[in-house]
Amino acid sequence: MTFHPKILIVDDEEGIRESLASILRDERYSVDAVASGEEALVLITKSEFQVVLLDVWLTGIDGMEALKRIQDLPRPPAVIMISGHGSIETAVRATKLGAFDFIEKPLSLEKVNVLVRNALQQRRLQEENETLRDELVHRYQVIGDSVPMKALRQQIAVTAPTNGRVLIYGESGTGKELVARALHANSQRSKGPFVEMSCAAIPEELIESELFGHVKASFSGATDNKPGKFQKADGGTLFLDEVGDMSHRTQSKVLRVLEEQRIEPIGSNQTFNVDVRVIAATNKNLEQEIARGAFRQDLFYRLNVIPSTFRLCANARKIFRFWRAFS
Repeated sequence: MTFHPKILIVDDEEGIRESLASILRDERYSVDAVASGEEALVLITKSEFQVVLLDVWLTGIDGMEALKRIQDLPRPPAVIMISGHGSIETAVRATKLGAFDFIEKPLSLEKVNVLVRNALQQRRLQEENETLRDELVHRYQVIGDSVPMKALRQQIAVTAPTNGRVLIYGESGTGKELVARALHANSQRSKGPFVEMSCAAIPEELIESELFGHVKASFSGATDNKPGKFQKADGGTLFLDEVGDMSHRTQSKVLRVLEEQRIEPIGSNQTFNVDVRVIAATNKNLEQEIARGAFRQDLFYRLNVIPSTFRLCANARKIFRFWRAFS
């Protein structure tokens, strides 16, 4: 059975409702049309519409109030506002309330078709992203009924919703990255990016550029501006794997970023605010590294905000391998 996207037209002018409905049905959309915000809200709660064409000026509940109520729904449709007395202020207000776009009367039917297609495309992308996020949450669930795995699940459940930085200990192959991803997937930042970087895999001369970015011509080979991992992870989580392999110079710069939540790309005289939760991992004993002067104690305490929570043992390796194979 062919799926036809559902469009709702809300306008108190009968001629506009009929002309829009006719044009959109010619494009093979399923179309309903009503004259008031009250009727629209009733229909939207009973049936799932992908796009709503909503007049600003309506008797009773006006278009702006209807837009606010639509945006409060669990899965709101994309809303295109229509106005015969448009102004920049009205358009800005509608956009801030969540409208996809704004079109003025007299309507260009060609523009209406373009806006509807774009709105449907955006909605499809949003739905795909939601599906992928749901799959990621499922994929990074910790399985197993052993006491260590039950304890690990409990630790993730307690730690994930916080913004506290986490330091994960474990040998190579024990699943440190998977725990980091599970923490992100179950956090309030799950809709933000998860960016990972292995501090052991990047040469010393390039690691600062990878972390903080650089501007064009700041060093040989810098042919363009490049954002760093901290900028890419803004609003989300940055996973620093094998953090014990960072040099003292890099450790000092990372410590400053963690303290100030600001980064300065190489070659730039500007700084940028970043909102990043850092999860670090290491296969080294950082307390021993501190004792021999190879790791900064102040950085250790900045990274280990939730102290010694995650220590993955070799027994976890088999479980995580099984998990990887079937996820």
